Amino acid sequence: SSRQSGMNAADHGSSVAAKKFSCPRRALNASCACLHEAGAVWLAGVCDAVSLHGRSRGCLFFLARSEVIRFRTLQCFTLNGVIFLGSILLFNWAVDPLLGFLRRQVQEDEAWTADFISASFSVLYKLLWIYPIYCISFVLNTVMYQEVADSALALLKMKPSQAMRPHTRLINETFRVLLNLVFIVEMTLIYYLPVVGPPLYFLHSCWLASIYCFEYRWVHQRWASNARLDYFEKHWLYFAGFGFPVSFASFLCPRFVDAGVFALLFPLCILTAATAEPRALKCAPPSLQRLRVFLAVQGVSCLALRLFEGGLASVLARPGSRPRQASLSEAQRLHGPGGTAGTAATVDRAKR
Repeated sequence: SSRQSGMNAADHGSSVAAKKFSCPRRALNASCACLHEAGAVWLAGVCDAVSLHGRSRGCLFFLARSEVIRFRTLQCFTLNGVIFLGSILLFNWAVDPLLGFLRRQVQEDEAWTADFISASFSVLYKLLWIYPIYCISFVLNTVMYQEVADSALALLKMKPSQAMRPHTRLINETFRVLLNLVFIVEMTLIYYLPVVGPPLYFLHSCWLASIYCFEYRWVHQRWASNARLDYFEKHWLYFAGFGFPVSFASFLCPRFVDAGVFALLFPLCILTAATAEPRALKCAPPSLQRLRVFLAVQGVSCLALRLFEGGLASVLARPGSRPRQASLSEAQRLHGPGGTAGTAATVDRAKR
C-alpha cells in the first residue's frame, strides 16, 4: 500500500507539473492564433486591393461590362499619367538637365545670368503649367471617380437603404467632410512625433486611402456617418491592408509625383472596393476587435459641432424661430451618444 500511495503521489505531482506547463502553452497557442488571424485579415485587405479578378467580380469584370468605366478610366490615365506625370517627368529628366548643361557652358562672369534664367524658367513652368494642371485634374478627377463608382455599383445592383431626409443627408455629408479634415490634421501632427511618428503617419495614410475608396459605396448605401465609423473601427486591420498598396506606391514617389500616382491608381481601387468583403478580428482581445481609430477625431468634430450649435441655438431662441429648435440635435444624434447629451444640454440652455 505504501508503494501504491507513493505512485499516486508521483502521479499527482506529474499532473500538477503538466498543468503548470500547459497554461503557458495554451496562452502561447492563443497568441499564435491571434497573430495568424491578424496576418490573414491584413493580407486579405491587400489581396482585395490589388486583385484584378476578385473573388467573384473584379476590375476586369467592370472594365469589360461598362463602357463608361472604360472611358473614364482611360481619361484618368491620360490626365494623370500622361499629362500631369508626363509634364513633371519631362521637366525633371529633360528640361532641368538641359538648363544645367547650358549653365555649365557659359563663362563664369555670365553664370549669374544663366542661373537667373534657369531659376525663372523653373518657377514659371511650375506656376503656369504644373500647378494649374494639378488644380484642374483635382476637379476633373472628382467627377470621373464619381461616375466610375456609380457605374460599378449600378452593375452590382447594390440597393441603397431607406432614403434619408435632405437635411439629414446634408448633415451627414458635412460631418463626413469635417471628419476627413480633422483626420488629415491629426495625421500631420502625428508625423512629428519622435521615432513612432512616420510609421503611424503611414498607417493613417493607409486608413485614409481606404476611407476614400469605400466612401462611394457607403454613400450609395446611404449609411449614416456613425454607421460608417463603427464599421471601419470593427474592420480596422482589413482597411489598413486595403489601403497599403496605393499608399506604399505613393510613398515611394517624390512630391507631386505621389499625387499623380495616387490619382492614376484610384479608379481601380474604387472598383475593387465595390466588391470587397472586409473581415473583422474574432480571436483578438475585445480592445483590438474594435480599435477606436476616430476617437480623437470624433471628439474634436463633435466639439466643433457643439460650438456651432451653441451659436445657432442662441439665434433660434429668438422670438419667431422657436419651432425650429427641435432640429438642433439632429447632427449630434446621428454621430454618437456623447454628442446627443451635449446637444440636448445646449438646447435646454437655449430654451431657459
